[in-house]
Formats: sequence, C-alpha cells, structure tokens
Amino acid sequence: MAEFKCKDIGMKCGFEVKGASSKDEVMQIAQVHARVTHNITTITPDLAQKVSSAIRG
Repeated sequence: MAEFKCKDIGMKCGFEVKGASSKDEVMQIAQVHARVTHNITTITPDLAQKVSSAIRG
C-alpha cells in the first residue's frame, strides 16, 4: 500500500492518500488534488519529484 501527505512536501494542507495500490495511483490522485485544491494546473518535474520522493510504501 502506498501513501502520501501534502504536509510531507511542505504544504499547509491535511490531504492524505492512504491505501493506494501503487505509486502511480498515488501520483494520479495527488495530481487531481493539486489541480482542484491548490490550483496547480501544471505539475513541474521538480514538484513531481518531490511528491514521488514523499510517497511511502
């Protein structure tokens, strides 16, 4: 199971993904969250790397 928390990359946000089946699934969920909640329309390579590094599991 893979999981991710926004706060792990320095965001002041309580968003968490828990129980995802893969790192790819977490990345997809996090991308939707970033767009909807944080108004981030483009995931830069740097941001993708930060999220990827913060995923546990």
